[in-house]
Amino acid sequence: MEASYILCGGVSTLALKSPGSLSLRLRPNEMISLYSYSRNNGVFFSSRIPRRILAGRSSGAEAVSTKRRSRETREDSGAASKKSFKRVAESTESGRQLGAQKNGPSSVRALYQNGDPLGRRDLGKGVVQWICQGMKAMASDFAMADMQGEFSELKQRMGPGLTFVIQAQPYLNAIPMPLGLEAICLKACTHYPTLFDNFQRELRDVLQDLQQKSLISNWRETESWKLLKELANSAQHRAISRKTSQSKSVHGVLGLDLEKVKAIQNKIDEFTNQMSDLLRVERDAELEFTQEELNAVPTPDENSNSAKPIEFLVSHPQTEQELCDTICNLTAASTSTGLGGMHLVLFKVEGNHRLPPTNLSPGDMVCVRTCDTRGAGTTSCMQGFVNNFGEDGCSISVALESRHGDSTFSKLFGKNVRIDRIYGLADTITYERNCEALMMLQKKGLKKKNPSITVVATVFGDKEDVACMEGNKLVDWAEEDLNGLLDTGFYDSSQQKAIALGLNKKRPILIIQGPPGTGKTGVLREIISAVIRQGQRVLVTAPTNAAVDNMVEKLSEIGSNVVRVGNPARISPAVASKSLAEIVNTKLADFKSEFERKKSNLRRDLSHCLKDDSLAAGIRQLLKQLGKTMKKKERETVKEILSSAQVVLATNIGAADPLVRCLDSFDLVVIDEAGQAIEPSCWIPILLGKRCILAGDQFQLAPIILSRKALEGGLGVSFLERAETFHEGVLATKLTTQYRMNDAIASWASKEMYNGLLKSSSSVTSHLLADSPFVKELAPQPSLCSLLMLLKCNS
Repeated sequence: MEASYILCGGVSTLALKSPGSLSLRLRPNEMISLYSYSRNNGVFFSSRIPRRILAGRSSGAEAVSTKRRSRETREDSGAASKKSFKRVAESTESGRQLGAQKNGPSSVRALYQNGDPLGRRDLGKGVVQWICQGMKAMASDFAMADMQGEFSELKQRMGPGLTFVIQAQPYLNAIPMPLGLEAICLKACTHYPTLFDNFQRELRDVLQDLQQKSLISNWRETESWKLLKELANSAQHRAISRKTSQSKSVHGVLGLDLEKVKAIQNKIDEFTNQMSDLLRVERDAELEFTQEELNAVPTPDENSNSAKPIEFLVSHPQTEQELCDTICNLTAASTSTGLGGMHLVLFKVEGNHRLPPTNLSPGDMVCVRTCDTRGAGTTSCMQGFVNNFGEDGCSISVALESRHGDSTFSKLFGKNVRIDRIYGLADTITYERNCEALMMLQKKGLKKKNPSITVVATVFGDKEDVACMEGNKLVDWAEEDLNGLLDTGFYDSSQQKAIALGLNKKRPILIIQGPPGTGKTGVLREIISAVIRQGQRVLVTAPTNAAVDNMVEKLSEIGSNVVRVGNPARISPAVASKSLAEIVNTKLADFKSEFERKKSNLRRDLSHCLKDDSLAAGIRQLLKQLGKTMKKKERETVKEILSSAQVVLATNIGAADPLVRCLDSFDLVVIDEAGQAIEPSCWIPILLGKRCILAGDQFQLAPIILSRKALEGGLGVSFLERAETFHEGVLATKLTTQYRMNDAIASWASKEMYNGLLKSSSSVTSHLLADSPFVKELAPQPSLCSLLMLLKCNS
């Protein structure tokens, strides 16, 4: 291997090739750096060496020699030097021995390529603080260059891997190393994943601090943060930061040899990289569409005779506004915090007028901005959703993502506000949670502690690999014996097969394709009912709130302990009693009543002692402590309710809520209507369970994709559709008998989309609409043929 060794001391640089030995004469207090770089393998190593230590290399082995000063002018100074030198030498040697004991022989290549950021357990608190100080200085320079418009030159010098490490060295050199920890600092200062991880954290803190000081408007939109994300998403960064020990940790769990596990990881990397790129393309399309919607001004009805200009409709009394998706001339009246930390803002109509007629309803995604006297938006859009409308008809409550301290949020108060419903509003939370799911899949999909490790390996492994997996062989994926588990006479053969496969605990994943009217929901209900009778916990998700609420209704019929997690404003009133917020409010009714009584008493006492500063401060502290007690009680109640629930239901995106993610892993994850969901969103719930069932029909509604590029790239292919063909179809089963349509209708659908496999039940083969008990019988009407004959005769 051709290697170059670069010595840097002061401003002098000397490049050598494979030196056998090296000795240097250094000035007092001088520090040098030894860099080794191989173009073939990307190996990088640096040793920052104090003046008392000379480093040499011979035949690839590292040797360290020390030499004390031979002449000391003062006895006490000489003693101090000896003690100081001894500490440095001992720390260097002990650090080397510690590294040898922990990681075996020092390997430059392993050090550089290992993707585990080193933390306090590896480095100690002092070294971590030293790195943080250096990276904070580097982050501050980045942010300052960004603000001053001098970022282009800095951007050209920045890059992942070795380039980043070299850029970080001056900032680390400027920070004194903690005494006695020099050897560990030398190890950490060249470890790219550690440096990058700390730099990312420090840059975020610096930018957020600048935003709080109103020096920047949105820290996520700065050039420095965009560059950081660009580096993090680069192929080189992903290759370096991937953990080398990961495949070893799952080798024994899956029962596969090391090479096959690495091949599976490579497939995961390829998939997550592709999906991440497509999500970014789709996100850009959503933002563009959203901006077009926001720029659109409500127009009068074309059939209206009103000659009033549009400006008048959106800027004058609210009663003049048309029935539309926009409400103008609102003012922010108050703020509060809802369950789960929702930030609620109450908006009222200017002049205490009533709200105009509007299409807005609870749960709608909206954009909130300040507006001028003509109704035009003057600030950036703050995303939120309608929580509820006031009973007096004069107010509307909106849950916003922005919070106190956000410069945009502070601009709402004291100004006119405009609320727009945007059908295609780009949802930041949805995008971030989808990206986070892909990151979790890539980083932790094959980790030993991942409950869904067999699901991940089954999806991304070859059929031969899956057949060899430890304790999970294909021969064990047969149908479960249903004797005694359910009334088999109530289900047809295809439904019985689906239920039997779904109850097999050794099958990590099952795909149930259910064409219209085949009883898919009933099959899922039966599987879930049988599973919870066995003492297992189930997570049920779907891409839409309507589909989740439908499952809540079905599962409530069997008397199971069901909890619906999600925004109360988007939950159907029919299942509101099963929502987490409603259950918490019911359980805490007495506690909240007592809380409000104490709060009222303290506020009354406070009003009587405003002149006594010390007493007033004490009462304010009691009020603050009372609020903390309430929040703590809410958290404990939420955890208790969710932990005891047999079935937890949420949307795919809602399953990423910290309230759900902090729970113990689920025994089974069921995703209904999976054909409507993009694949990244399906991995959110899947990674929370030991096995999963995906049900739906890819020939019905497909995922909604705005970008043609993302659609052609594969983002529109649902997980249900992709997984159906895995391993020669062994993961999937079909429901083949429909109970909804006349055979004349069903036969066409069967032929065109289901290869003739969909059959009609005898109970509906000749079923007509007139046979329905909900259709009233009308007087006989002339047929169309009779009418045509009559018209012909008259002509």
